[in-house]
Amino acid sequence: MKLFIISMLVEVILAAEECQLSGPFPWTWRCENGACVRRAADEVTDGLTLNACKLTCNDDSMLWPRPTGPFSIGNNTVSFRLESVRLTYQAPEAARALLGQAGARFQAQLAAMMDGGDSCMAGPDGQSDAAVGARSVKVMVVVEDGNTALTLDTSEFYQLLINHTADDEVHVLIYADTFFGARHALETLSQLVNYDNVNDALQTVRAVMISDAPVYPVRALTLDTSRNFISLAGLLRTIDTMAMNKLNTFHWHITDTHSFPIEIRSEPRMAQYGAYSPRKVYTATQVLELVEYARVRGVRVLPELDMPAHVGHGWQWGEKAGLGQLAVCLGKEPWQEFCVEPPCGQMNIVNENLFPVLEKILIEYKDLFQPDMFHMGGDEINLNCWKSTPEIAAHVKAQGGDPEDDEEYMKLWIQYQDRAYNIWSNVTGSSMPLILWTSHLTQRPAAESGLDPSKYIIQVWTTGADKEVGRLLKQGYKLIISNYDAWYLDCGFSAWVGGGNNWCTPYKSWQTVYDNSPRAIARKFEVRATPSASLRPSQEAPGSDFSRQILGGSAPLWSEQADDSTLDQKLWPRGAALAERLWAEPETGYAAAERRYVHHRRRMVAAGVGAETVQPEFCHHYEGSCYINS
Repeated sequence: MKLFIISMLVEVILAAEECQLSGPFPWTWRCENGACVRRAADEVTDGLTLNACKLTCNDDSMLWPRPTGPFSIGNNTVSFRLESVRLTYQAPEAARALLGQAGARFQAQLAAMMDGGDSCMAGPDGQSDAAVGARSVKVMVVVEDGNTALTLDTSEFYQLLINHTADDEVHVLIYADTFFGARHALETLSQLVNYDNVNDALQTVRAVMISDAPVYPVRALTLDTSRNFISLAGLLRTIDTMAMNKLNTFHWHITDTHSFPIEIRSEPRMAQYGAYSPRKVYTATQVLELVEYARVRGVRVLPELDMPAHVGHGWQWGEKAGLGQLAVCLGKEPWQEFCVEPPCGQMNIVNENLFPVLEKILIEYKDLFQPDMFHMGGDEINLNCWKSTPEIAAHVKAQGGDPEDDEEYMKLWIQYQDRAYNIWSNVTGSSMPLILWTSHLTQRPAAESGLDPSKYIIQVWTTGADKEVGRLLKQGYKLIISNYDAWYLDCGFSAWVGGGNNWCTPYKSWQTVYDNSPRAIARKFEVRATPSASLRPSQEAPGSDFSRQILGGSAPLWSEQADDSTLDQKLWPRGAALAERLWAEPETGYAAAERRYVHHRRRMVAAGVGAETVQPEFCHHYEGSCYINS
C-alpha cells in the first residue's frame, strides 16, 4: 500500500513539475511557403501555436487521405468547447441508427483530443473564455440512401462544409449518398479539429469546403490470425485505425494449416481440434459483434476460408468420427516436399464426407459475416501431396487416369473448385463473386480452369511486373492487387525457418507502399490499337483501359512473425500509406505526402495506436527540414 501511495505521489509531482517547467513557452510557429517552421516568440509578431499552424498552413490542412475532389480550407481557426458540439441527422431510419453510433464515436474522438491536450500551456490570447464557451457548433448530417450494406457499388461520396457565421456559431453541413460517405465525412471533420492549447479548448478551421470520394471500392488490409492468434482487442483496434484512414475492407484470413480459431456452432470439433487453446477462439458471438463494430466504422469484414490447401489443424477428427481423412499430408515430412511451410496439410478432395462438413462451415460463415464477397483462398496447392496420398492416387487410377501425371490432379482441383463454388451459391442463394489468390489454376485460360471472370475476382500476390497480371486482365478478370514486392507488411525480418532473412526481404518501407500504384500496374499491360487512317495524327488510338478492372488492393500481414505485441507497429503507419494510395491514387509520389504522413502518424499514436516511429520530432516542428536532395 505504501509503495502504491508513493508511486501516485511521484506521478503527481512529475506532472506538476512538467507544467512548471513549461512556463512561458519561448517558441511559436509561422507558416512559411506552406510549411510550419518554429521561430523564437520574441522574433515574430504573427506567430501561431503548432496545432493552429498545422490546421491552416497547408492547402490540405494535413488531411489523410487527401481528398480527391475540389476542396478549399481557410487559414484561420475558431475555438469552441467540447460540450458545445451538437449533431443532428436527416436520414432514413436504418441509416440514422448507424449515424448515431458514428456520431458518438466522433464525439469520443474530440474528447480524447481534450484529454491528450497540453493544458500546461493554456492561457489568454485576446479571446475571452466566455466567448469560446458560448460558441455553439452545429453539425447537420444529411444522408439520402437508407441502405446500410457495403458493396462494390456503394457510393462513399461526401461533401463537407464548415462556416463560422456572423452570429458567432460554427455550422457544419455533411451531405452523403449513404451512411458510409457520411461516416467518412465525420472522420475528415475530426482531422479538421485539434486541441487549442491557448484556450484549453478545441479549434477548427473557420471556412472549409470539401467534395470527396474514393477511387477504389476495395481498400483493404489482409490479416492472418492462424499462424499466431490475434486477440479480439487487437482486431478491434485494427478496425478503429482502418476507420481513421478510410480503409473499408478487413480481409480476415482466419484459418490455415496451423490453427482453426473460429467457433463453428454446428461443428464444434473444428475449433476444439484446431485452436491453440480454448482461450484462443473467436466465438460466434464475438464475430457477430466484430462485424457490426466494423460496419459502424465503414469497414466490411471479408472472411477467407483458405482451401483446398492451407488446411490441417481443425480437420483431424474425421477418422475418429468415421468420416475418413478430411485432410491429408498433415504434418508430413520432409515438409519442403509437400507444402510451402510447416505444417503441411490439404483437403482430401476425393472424400465425399468432406463436402457436408464444408457446407456446414460455409452456412455459418454466411450467417456470421453476411458478406457481399467471399474469399476461398485457393493458392499454393502442392500436387505432390495429393500424388503421395494412396486414397487420392487410387481414385485417379480408378477413373482411368495415370496416378503419376500431374495433369490428373489439376483436373481434380478444377472439379473441386467448381463444386465448392456451387455449394457456396446454394448456401447464399446468390451469385456473389468469389475471390481466389493467384495460383497455378489462375495461370490457365478461363475456359480451361473453369474460373468464369464474371464469377471470380482474382487477388494478385505475385510481383507488380508479373505477366500473369496482364493475362488475367486480358481475359476480363477484376483484380485486387496485393503484390508482395511492395505491399507484404511481414517482409524484411529474420527468417523463421532457417537462417538469414525471410523470403520476401527487403522490408517494405512506407515510401514503397505509397508509390505502388494499382493503376500503373494495370496500364503497363495495356496494348494500344494501331491508329487507323481515319484518325488524325493528334487523335489517340483507342485501347482497353485495364485500370477499370482494378477493384483496389490489400496489404497483407501474414502472422508467422506477428502477434499482439507487434501488430500495431507492423501495420501502422504503413497501412496509412496504403490508404491514401487506394483512396486517391495520387499522381505524385511519397515525397509530396511526407509532412502529412508524419503528422497523421502522430494522430494515430494519440489515439492509442502503437504506430512505428517515422522521423525525429524535430522534423514535425521544422517542416521540410528532413529530406535529401536528389
